Amino acid sequence: MPPTFAMGCVMSVNHQNFIEATSAKELQNFFYSTIFILFFLHLLTLNQASNYEIFNSINAMSSLIPQWLQAVVNDFGNGITLGAIIVCYLVKRPEMMCRVLFAAVLSLICVPLLKQYFDAPRPPQVLEYLNIVGEARYKHSFPSGHTATAFLFAGLISMFDLRAKVKVTLLILAACVGGSRILIGAHWPADVVMGAIIGLSCAYVATKFCPLITLTFRKKLLAYLLLISALIISEMKSGYDFPTIPLVQYVRWGLLLFSVIAVVIFIYREFSAGIDEKFVSIGMKLNKSNQ
Repeated sequence: MPPTFAMGCVMSVNHQNFIEATSAKELQNFFYSTIFILFFLHLLTLNQASNYEIFNSINAMSSLIPQWLQAVVNDFGNGITLGAIIVCYLVKRPEMMCRVLFAAVLSLICVPLLKQYFDAPRPPQVLEYLNIVGEARYKHSFPSGHTATAFLFAGLISMFDLRAKVKVTLLILAACVGGSRILIGAHWPADVVMGAIIGLSCAYVATKFCPLITLTFRKKLLAYLLLISALIISEMKSGYDFPTIPLVQYVRWGLLLFSVIAVVIFIYREFSAGIDEKFVSIGMKLNKSNQ
């Protein structure tokens, strides 16, 4: 092996190790700094009086914001609505499949267990006067599942994409989902903050222990079809959280349809690429035979 080639290989390996070490450090810095802020907010909501005061301050703004807007933003924390967006994202980034599924399973285990264990009353059960948008719920308040779902997805992408503007934008959008849960009278601030902590923690664990993977066409297609089937079945079985605001359902159904279209486009592109490769291969064989 020539010395220059060997030196180039060593430099390439060292550069790759440097990039991986830098990415791991940025991942830790992002997670710990965000979790620190969330735990600080959690400390503010531990006191019942301050928790109520923060809730009343935010919930009072509900009358200033159109109900349809609150409901639509809130629904982006719903597992079906956000699940449709996740399918579209996985069509673009199939290497994230393992991380997304692992984080989702962690969240589906942690959130219901905590809800059942604490069985905390929701605001409508405690307060006499508050703004409520949609169906009123009374039990299993802590933590907020919608907020956990929103921060899980925002965390997964933020820990994969190193651009600061992407991280900030996603965290703001996830925070809007959490804030909407207070606006519509569904959760206390303490529920929302803990939901954010759980969602972000699940994303961090999945990113830390699940590598990016390479899937074959068949495995990708099977995963997409299973995910879409699960979302459609869940939608058929679930009720309407906002029966008087049909726009919420229209947006959800539109996203589900968009996810199906994304998978169809994926299938079309894969088949087109396969046909092109076959034609190129046939052309090369014909050229060789003519020679």
